[in-house]
Amino acid sequence: MKKNYPSRLLILTLVLLTLIGCGLPPMQLVVIISPTPDPNTIIITVTPPLPIANVTETPTPVPTEPTAVAQPVESPLPSLTPTLSAFPTETRAQLFIAQQDFQNGYMFWISTRRVIWVLINTPGNPNTGEWRIYPDTFVDGEPEFDPNLMPPSENLFQPRRGFGKLWRTTPGLREALGWATTPEFALNTPYVYQPGGFIDANGNWVPGPGKHFITTLGRQTFALIESAEGFGRWERVG
Repeated sequence: MKKNYPSRLLILTLVLLTLIGCGLPPMQLVVIISPTPDPNTIIITVTPPLPIANVTETPTPVPTEPTAVAQPVESPLPSLTPTLSAFPTETRAQLFIAQQDFQNGYMFWISTRRVIWVLINTPGNPNTGEWRIYPDTFVDGEPEFDPNLMPPSENLFQPRRGFGKLWRTTPGLREALGWATTPEFALNTPYVYQPGGFIDANGNWVPGPGKHFITTLGRQTFALIESAEGFGRWERVG
């Protein structure tokens, strides 16, 4: 006798769809085609559509009185707005320099100005002293050092090139600084300039000496204070 499996499967599928329409939960329908498992067993899982959530309207908020805004209090100080625009601002930059340490101070070559800053220690105090500014007059082709000047020990050095020329030719500078304790080396370092001055009785800005801040390779920060004469003093601040 010939069995009509497709017809039975169609009937079962229609019954299943009817049950789903009645809102029954998800189910598995197993239709056995023959006593032999696999591959004549068909498993069908049907999931009914999700229920639609009830949507409730959000009540419109009741308007409230506007909150009072705090008003600025008038400053008792006179207004300096016209003069503040002319007030000089602080300068910050990464500066390329050369540095060499000495027995009694330091030398710095400032690339942006082609000058040499000389810091001479106060006797007995290595954290403050005199600051001098010299032009860098060294030209390639000039003698870089004096072979007749020999350091008194192996851990001391004769400065070369621009540092060496200034050290050898400036009266009293060699004696003030002593011998170099390190070779000359180059670095990029943080640099800050703070302009000096004051506001006079008429509210006008009067320029004055400022301060330079430079950081060494050893992460020491020096403040170099200008003076009206072009020289100044320095102190370690960090």
